[in-house]
Amino acid sequence: MKIYQLKITLQGSSKPPIWRQILVASTINFQELHAIIQGAMGWTNSHLHAFTDSRRNFFIGIPDNSGMMDVTDGRTKKINTLLKKEKDHVLYEYDFGDGWIHTIELQKILPVDDKLRYPYLLKGKGSCPPEDCGGIWGYYNMVEAINDPKHPEHEDLVEWTGLEYWDVNEVDLELHREETWDAFDNAKGFYGMMF
Repeated sequence: MKIYQLKITLQGSSKPPIWRQILVASTINFQELHAIIQGAMGWTNSHLHAFTDSRRNFFIGIPDNSGMMDVTDGRTKKINTLLKKEKDHVLYEYDFGDGWIHTIELQKILPVDDKLRYPYLLKGKGSCPPEDCGGIWGYYNMVEAINDPKHPEHEDLVEWTGLEYWDVNEVDLELHREETWDAFDNAKGFYGMMF
């Protein structure tokens, strides 16, 4: 078994870009990677997801029994079948309404370090947006409104988030490390959203 160093970058994010760097076993499946991303980023696993490529030639996620989409069951496909060498990447879309698209890049292939428990969140930057805020543009509008007491939506968004100030740089790595491990551990043998 090898260890993959992956970088997860939320597309469209800037000032700062929102990303996480994780170490995972090369043999995990895409459902397990989905759970790991949820914990590392800070998402709540409340929406559908799919892995794909930039041309949308395939979809990996929760099988669609309606016949509208051909989706490979994420529990049956290992990440090392698509991420084989450094610089290989896939896209991960979370919440088809808000459209949170992440680039997952294989940065390094490493030997196992017996001192670490995998998956392991190495580092990250940028606060994860809250669920259901309208995608990346809605997120930046929300941040602007929360941080500007004169903004017409300030009071409503402060009430909705419970925050008087939104720090776009804040990342609690210790918390996200635990959430990453917990989400991965809970994903074993389970499929779908975890409410």
